[in-house]
Amino acid sequence: MRKFIKIHTAIIIILSSFSLVFGQSHKPFFKNGDIICFLGDSITHGGQYHEFLQLFYATRYPNLKLTFHNCGISGDNAAGMIDRFEEDVMKHKPTHVFLMTGMNDVQRTLYFEGTASNKILKQRANALANYKRNTTLLVEKIIENNIIPILLTPSIYDQYSKIERENNLGCNDALIECSNHIKKLGDKYDALVIDLNTPMRKLMERELKKDSLFTIVGKDRVHPESTGHFIMFHEIISSLEAPAVVSKIAINVNQNEEKIRVQNLNLQDATFSDSLISFQTSEMSLPFPMGRSLHEAISLTSFKELYNQQLFQAEGLPNKNYDLFIDKQHIGTFDAYDLKRGINLSQYKNTPQYKQAQEIKRLCTAYRQTQYQLRAVAFIRHSYLNDYTGPDSINLKYKHLSKKLKRIENKPYYNYIKSSMEAYFETLPKIDSLEKRKRQLSEQLNSIHTPKMQQWKLIKSPSPRI
Repeated sequence: MRKFIKIHTAIIIILSSFSLVFGQSHKPFFKNGDIICFLGDSITHGGQYHEFLQLFYATRYPNLKLTFHNCGISGDNAAGMIDRFEEDVMKHKPTHVFLMTGMNDVQRTLYFEGTASNKILKQRANALANYKRNTTLLVEKIIENNIIPILLTPSIYDQYSKIERENNLGCNDALIECSNHIKKLGDKYDALVIDLNTPMRKLMERELKKDSLFTIVGKDRVHPESTGHFIMFHEIISSLEAPAVVSKIAINVNQNEEKIRVQNLNLQDATFSDSLISFQTSEMSLPFPMGRSLHEAISLTSFKELYNQQLFQAEGLPNKNYDLFIDKQHIGTFDAYDLKRGINLSQYKNTPQYKQAQEIKRLCTAYRQTQYQLRAVAFIRHSYLNDYTGPDSINLKYKHLSKKLKRIENKPYYNYIKSSMEAYFETLPKIDSLEKRKRQLSEQLNSIHTPKMQQWKLIKSPSPRI
């Protein structure tokens, strides 16, 4: 029988053999206390890419206290963002501003199948010229306020899929011109540029060869749904952070010599016997929780392989079945071959780490939803009350907005504007409570996600090997 060994000292060894796959440990892009604003249009206003980003940092760097603010407004363009910059962005005193605009700046209705007149061509050129001038002013304004700009090229307009929806053909070609301008701005002002349009377009072109109805954008060809927003997030995080494991435990019991090597966690009190391996860990990160809605997105990206590996390996074990327990929770039964190859525990929703990450996800979703409620006020104030000069009267503002609503009765966006105006009046008396809830959720996020000490046991299973 193998000698029973107990190790009391902590073991923290980085596996050099995995550095080529997962990258070296590095400092995160953001630092403790940073305040990050996302300035954009409806893709930011109602989108998820910033929620995914918040969730990543809350799980990957639990001790990093960051604050995220949604500063998107539906229908906005670069000119509108200049007008509301002081009131809507600077009030947060941000350290970083993500800037994404273009989808409305190019004036999508100027694009269509068929030949455009000289008048239309001139209007397209004027729209692009205005975009270039205004985005330049925006970047200068961000830098003048000692804020770090992070420039995002516009997400794609889906002019490629054969879905049954009017196609503003050529719109994404205009957005590619916008993207090229943003890259030039990055060079001019030494600002980080993250290209969203190119990888999204290439992904579309690849998948459309298999399915002509494929899209990573919503059915309106403009607004990405969860899959599209996750792909945007993946491009952003790939630019900000190097690939790295969530954690790694590698056990080798060959030749009567027990060894444990770990990455991104603290390990102590390891014990070995013929039927049991046990130890305690405190992991420095948590897995990124992914529900069913992200299955397609995960299959289209390399996020799981690059950023969501919570690996557990055990080599040299007899050819038997083994039960893995973490804090008395049975995680699964694995054979020696699977354990030698390695188990990615980020895919197991019953681990204590995954459950903790799910609670963080719940808070991030609640935070985004609270911000979305507040954005209804900013949207109406800047888009439909920007010309109101009367007294601060709810009744007079209601009359002002009702007149504007009457003028767009036959427009396809009428119902959206109507519901947004209703949300504006419903939200006004709740602003203070919603702002308080937003602060509380942020505080909860900055306190709940510290990883905990956990007891691991790998026990030889009484069940026969299959």
